[in-house]
Amino acid sequence: MNEIVLKRKDALTEALAGKVRGIWDAYMAEEANLHASFMTEDYSAVHPDGSFHTRPPTAEEIAAARISGYRLTEMEAWPIGSDAALMRYLAEVEAGSGKYRFVVGEVWVKRHGEWKCRYYQPTIPA
Repeated sequence: MNEIVLKRKDALTEALAGKVRGIWDAYMAEEANLHASFMTEDYSAVHPDGSFHTRPPTAEEIAAARISGYRLTEMEAWPIGSDAALMRYLAEVEAGSGKYRFVVGEVWVKRHGEWKCRYYQPTIPA
């Protein structure tokens, strides 16, 4: 599985797609420090259950919510200033014995010349 499909093939989408793959691969490998290295110090997220998180997940939290595969499609990014971008994609995730679908919105910012994820929100589509 572990596939990324771009909707737009522009420089910004391609650059951020590589970062998004890094986040998902680090999560699957349960490498919490590597996973967090793609995020800002002030990272936050709202999860599908409505819970609000003000930091990346810990190793224990990742281990408790393991995923076995992902497919990210319809991926596209738009600039929202010179050092910020909005990324959107559809995520199909295999976890346990189930498959889950989310529409993901992320805010990316450039810090010290490097793109970092500042905000993450997966939403279950209707």
